[in-house]
Amino acid sequence: MTDGTDFAALGVPALLCGSLARMGAASPTPAQRAAIPAAARGGDIAVVAATGTGKTLAYLVPVAMRLLADPPPRMRGRPVDPRRRLRALVLCPTRELAQQVAKEAERLFRGTVLRATAVYGKSALAPQRERVEDGIDLLVGTPGRVRELCELDVLSLAFVQQCVLDEADRMLDMGFLPQAKEILSRAPESRQLLFFTATMPRPVETVVEEMLRAPQRIDLVGRERARVEGTPERRTDLGQHLFDLPDEAKTAVTVALVKDGKRRGVMVFCRTRRRAGWVAGALRRHAVRTVLIHGDRSQRQRQEALEAFAAGHADVVVATDVAARGLHVPAARTVVNYDVPLLPEEYVHRVGRAGHGGGTAEAFTFRCPSDRERWSQVEGAMRVKLEPSAPPAHREYLRMQDRVAPDAEAPRAPGRGTGRPARAQRTKEPRLADMIKRTPKRPRRGKSAGVGPGAAGRGTQRKQPIAKGQKPGRGVRRGA
Repeated sequence: MTDGTDFAALGVPALLCGSLARMGAASPTPAQRAAIPAAARGGDIAVVAATGTGKTLAYLVPVAMRLLADPPPRMRGRPVDPRRRLRALVLCPTRELAQQVAKEAERLFRGTVLRATAVYGKSALAPQRERVEDGIDLLVGTPGRVRELCELDVLSLAFVQQCVLDEADRMLDMGFLPQAKEILSRAPESRQLLFFTATMPRPVETVVEEMLRAPQRIDLVGRERARVEGTPERRTDLGQHLFDLPDEAKTAVTVALVKDGKRRGVMVFCRTRRRAGWVAGALRRHAVRTVLIHGDRSQRQRQEALEAFAAGHADVVVATDVAARGLHVPAARTVVNYDVPLLPEEYVHRVGRAGHGGGTAEAFTFRCPSDRERWSQVEGAMRVKLEPSAPPAHREYLRMQDRVAPDAEAPRAPGRGTGRPARAQRTKEPRLADMIKRTPKRPRRGKSAGVGPGAAGRGTQRKQPIAKGQKPGRGVRRGA
């Protein structure tokens, strides 16, 4: 069904049901079916749901319901005060997620009087400030920019009725928790707090106990998932593979998966920004259309990269975990864990990027010897048990200095059985220090290279004795 009657059974008004139907939301997901009635009752809730289960609409729909039911007071002949109009706030850990949530809210609000906008850092402040001052009902933003606007007295949270923390576990990991607490302290004590996360580790559990007041817990992932009606089973459309590789072979295997496997819609996750740059550069050298996303990229660069990937103009996006949370990218079909994630929960978020647009998906994880303990933590926390399989043929994509495989085709140095390439095959660039040593020095000013005894040798010319009244290098003083 696409007429929104399933949502109407949850108490969603007809105006919003029409918007949901236009958005293609035929019926509520289990997360939405559990969260919407709970949030509509007005109490705090803590929802744990996996990536791709419709968490965004699970909190946007009850927020819109309350905004429509409780409009701001109007003064005759005067527009609504922008400070009183802002009644809902959503905090997100990344700029891309804030933009995505705001776009989803605008689609849901279409046909109503409600307005929403996104604010985020590393972007021009003036346009965002202007939109806020024009008057909005819902503000979606990253903690840093929201705090900045509050300090500039551009916006006030004194009339906020609902606050949402999306991807709350990620905000804790990224150090946003102190800023989030400070922002929430500006809202009234009576505000409702909606807490949405994909994982609930112990530090996040502590935050829930500290910030939420007697919350209703809805767990569609952990031990309590069986108590929620309609909870979906674990994904069976995601093929997961584990490769045991040395670190120097990871890039070559990545190229082989993309080029030889003719894969498109590949997301490669690296541990650091530098490693992400290396992988992106290697893929581009092998004529693979690749874009790059990490924290040092500007907002425009990151947005253009996502748009190119979503439109099919790029086959691979290489990113750090900044792109592992909350982003809905239907073009993503394959996830490559170039590095085992530092936290077990990140594995769920990474592989959850694949298959958002429907159909089957696959995930590949590269495990080097130093990652075995970290991967054991992933298996224990996420209840994942994978047997390592053989990686695809990738020797032709290895660098010369990395071709150390002891197979019969590998060239060996004469008289050695180590399997390393012969010394004559290696190319060594001259160091700067060696180049300086080989550069001949010019003779000093005032000395002739061909005059005096020992002129053939550098620095062997004898110095003439200094006469009385004469200084070294000068003539005889007057009156001497």
